[in-house]
Amino acid sequence: MKEFSIIIPVFNSASCLQETVQKVVVAIEKLQKEYEIILVDDGSRDNSWQIIKQLKSTNQHIIGIKLSKNFGQHNALLCGLKACSGNFIITLDDDLEQQPEDIAKLYDKLVSGNFDLVYGMPVNSQKSILRAFLTFVYKRTIRTENKNAGEGSSFRILTKKLRDDVITHSGSLFFMDEIVLWYTDNLGYEKVTFDKSKKTNSGYGYSTLFMLSLKVLSLGSTLPLRFVRVLGFNICALSILTGIYFIVRKIVLHKVPMGYTSLMVVLLFSTGIITFSLGIIGEYIGNLIALSNNKPPYSVKEKV
Repeated sequence: MKEFSIIIPVFNSASCLQETVQKVVVAIEKLQKEYEIILVDDGSRDNSWQIIKQLKSTNQHIIGIKLSKNFGQHNALLCGLKACSGNFIITLDDDLEQQPEDIAKLYDKLVSGNFDLVYGMPVNSQKSILRAFLTFVYKRTIRTENKNAGEGSSFRILTKKLRDDVITHSGSLFFMDEIVLWYTDNLGYEKVTFDKSKKTNSGYGYSTLFMLSLKVLSLGSTLPLRFVRVLGFNICALSILTGIYFIVRKIVLHKVPMGYTSLMVVLLFSTGIITFSLGIIGEYIGNLIALSNNKPPYSVKEKV
């Protein structure tokens, strides 16, 4: 049984992958524990896979997995989670933005605090002002349902128990940081230093990040549906009250243009019925999302 499993999703990182793995090996061997390094090539278009095979030939602690196409970082991460066997699982990027030397800090934090998962949080932001602002808006939005949502990074360490829970997830829509919140809120955060990525091009442009955000919302959040539901019920109530107002106005004033009141009442009541129906549909869809995602009703941490 390995003590540590280090999972690194790989995508077009031929320029820095060898240096990344070398630094991980140095950092993990200082802990003097059995380990494995799982490199998951997520459909790279450069010679990353050849480098993985070369690294494997010189270090038998390395396991290389090549996916048939680009499935995305989190799906590649799921593949690594299902293949690993360590008591503690560490995930990090392939571009040396995170420092492998900080693995020991995350491990100490996890053990001393008895956490299920610890994130390495950057003390220095490497994001542009626009990207930082969009991240802030996204986090504020997603935290309306869970205060821990949106807070984390790809540099993390988790227990085997949490890993065993996470890999029960089925389906192609997988987002690690959302799914762990289904099973635990016992999370820790450790401040670490992030460097500038050694990749020439980031795999996450604004359009990619936007689509990923939509996927996360559709996976673990019913916030958009809740908004439609509340809006529908409120518009329905407002439409009924406004319709009553026009009827009373017709009775009291007697000077309302012919057909005006009936037109407004029909329009408002129709709008009320439509929006009320959308609210009901939103409620049902929200429940169907929870069921289709196999979101667990509970998770047992310990039994004596």
